[in-house]
Amino acid sequence: MRIINSFLLFIVFLTISCEKNKTDSLDGFCIVSNNKVVLSHNDFEYYDYSSHLIYMKNNKSFANDIEEIGSFTVYADGVEIYSGSTLPRASSFWPFEPVIHTQPSFYGDYIIPIVFIQIIDSLGNSLPDPREDERIVETLKKYNQFHSGLSCEINSVQYSSPNNVGIELQLSNNDSFDYYYLDPDKMGINLFHYFTNGLLLRDFFNKKTFTHKIEAIHPEPWDTWKIEWLSVIKSNETKIITLTYDSFENVTPGEYKATFVFPGLGHVNKEDIQQNNGKIWLGQLDVIKDITIE
Repeated sequence: MRIINSFLLFIVFLTISCEKNKTDSLDGFCIVSNNKVVLSHNDFEYYDYSSHLIYMKNNKSFANDIEEIGSFTVYADGVEIYSGSTLPRASSFWPFEPVIHTQPSFYGDYIIPIVFIQIIDSLGNSLPDPREDERIVETLKKYNQFHSGLSCEINSVQYSSPNNVGIELQLSNNDSFDYYYLDPDKMGINLFHYFTNGLLLRDFFNKKTFTHKIEAIHPEPWDTWKIEWLSVIKSNETKIITLTYDSFENVTPGEYKATFVFPGLGHVNKEDIQQNNGKIWLGQLDVIKDITIE
């Protein structure tokens, strides 16, 4: 009996030791799948927290690693933060959790985008975003891998008639980098709306959505871009961007949620990210504001 008890104690000790070693090996920000670390903090340069994009180091690619993993878990210095799934970009199924798209992706294989769709219920409330966790921020900062990226707010929406609707956006650079961003004044409102759906007014009580009638212009080829479309926003700078729609659906008076997706480029080669006056900002910003139309 004493031998059996000793053996059981040894197994318990071995199990605890293995768990401890596993936890100790999960330093920094890392992604685990099937009890294997598929991304460690040594594999990437930095994390753009504004769009949750992970920029891989030179000659590193995550594309082949995620084809078969199916699910993943994010750790921050050994602490489990959240879990998610990998899906093909064209999949019609979307879980209520973060997703990493397998190739082909909207981004090059040097970027890992962790996507979370904000599902808004009938009352206009949304689920908390599991990617927004202070423990992740602290861990990324510990290894000098945290970058704030850009932020965007809706300052106001002016709806005087369906032929005169304006939105004022406030774009801020919270990062140490200077960034190039898509400038609707330079590229034109029609081309700009190839990259975004633009202003939407949502009436969740009556389950109605009102939108503009802009006809988007497609670049040729579809994944091309030009430096002439971009403007620079310097570190710690804020810019006001105004869009005017001269053709919008007729909106009745009431309470609305104005939503806007501020877009960035996606298909940019890694060697082109760094330009003369800053980095090209990739990603997108989902912004929302409660407004009243009288």
